[in-house]
Amino acid sequence: MSSGIGLFLILLLSVGVPVVIYLAIRGETRDLPKMDRHDAEQQAREEGKRYNQK
Repeated sequence: MSSGIGLFLILLLSVGVPVVIYLAIRGETRDLPKMDRHDAEQQAREEGKRYNQK
């Protein structure tokens, strides 16, 4: 009886954990900011200047 419960818990975790991870990633990538090429290049230049300062 306890081996059946253990097997059930293992199966539940093996399905549940990937689903939770998938939903977490999906929630973080929803509604990403969108910009045109000019704005993206300008932001990349500004960030590059900030990270390349010594």
